[in-house]
Amino acid sequence: HRASRAMLADVVKPEPKPMHARARAFLLDNFLVCGFCLALLFGLSVPAAGKALAKVSVSGWSVIQTVCVVIIFVISGATLKTEEITQALKAGRGALGYGWVAILGLTPLLGFILVRVPYKPIEFRYGLALFCCVPTTLTSGVTLVRNAKGNVALALMLTVSTNLIGVFTVPFYFNAVVASGPREMASAMNGAANDMSTQAVKLLVKLLFTILLPIVLGKVAREMIPAVAAFANARKAELTLTNNSCLIIVVWMSISKSAKELIDTNVGTIFAVLFAAVLVHVVFLAINYAATHALGLSGPERVACVMMSSQKTLPVAMTIISYLPEDVFGSGGLIAIPCIVCHITQLFMDAPLATRLAKRSDALLAAAANADDRSEV
Repeated sequence: HRASRAMLADVVKPEPKPMHARARAFLLDNFLVCGFCLALLFGLSVPAAGKALAKVSVSGWSVIQTVCVVIIFVISGATLKTEEITQALKAGRGALGYGWVAILGLTPLLGFILVRVPYKPIEFRYGLALFCCVPTTLTSGVTLVRNAKGNVALALMLTVSTNLIGVFTVPFYFNAVVASGPREMASAMNGAANDMSTQAVKLLVKLLFTILLPIVLGKVAREMIPAVAAFANARKAELTLTNNSCLIIVVWMSISKSAKELIDTNVGTIFAVLFAAVLVHVVFLAINYAATHALGLSGPERVACVMMSSQKTLPVAMTIISYLPEDVFGSGGLIAIPCIVCHITQLFMDAPLATRLAKRSDALLAAAANADDRSEV
């Protein structure tokens, strides 16, 4: 019997995929990272095209950037399922409550430290501080929680709720972080045409129109028009690629606008930003791991809480950067670099972590199954 099973295994053993199929799968799996690399390459080598598109504006609103951001969040609303939200609310209100506090209140506190790190140019401080202030990731976090065998419904609820609430909290939290910075920041702001409170209110208004309203419209369309829900369910992969493409375009235009400043930046400073990105994510993971243990959270809920509370969203950060006045904050492209580095860093760090957590979950389930079998015997 063993010999026959071995022969059968040899017969049904799948053939290795051809090179082009493997290359396509790799590009799809790493679409966002590859897109960022291309955006950096073309933004630095041929910045004129990105600059030209970024200059197209109406009443102070960059047309291309605004369209891309609206598309991102309309799709986010259209792919949001009501039953997943309901399931998350039943999964554990304690875990959900901690996630809100950690994402919107606890982790942004690190921005008060990072804004004082003596990076040159000063825009890198703004970028690191801003990344700490924004809510959790929109798509990658949920995917990683699913891979880690965590509570996906809870991850989705944290994503939706914190990004909606963050529209109201992030402008003022970021305002407080920057205002707490060194004197050179304070003097730059004092010399600006408008004070930071006014800038925070203006930013809030823009986020309401480009994030909150599109999410609501996308969700309403899904609930009111059956064809939209059917399309969103059937074309989820294509919609994700569209979202990522829009984000890449926003990043490309930001880099193109600041190509000269980026080229003039010292390589050592870039590596210092990379080190800070790794350190920030390690601190986030450590804080959330310890806090969830202290609160008695365990299992899939704890996995979702730790991973979602330790990640930050790049689309919201890029949206905010696109609306920051350059006479106050300087080059938007330079502010974007730390955000991009932090985002890519958290993806590379959490992907193997998710695999490890999934194996641990499988081992625990197997041990529990074996214990049940012994008890029955």
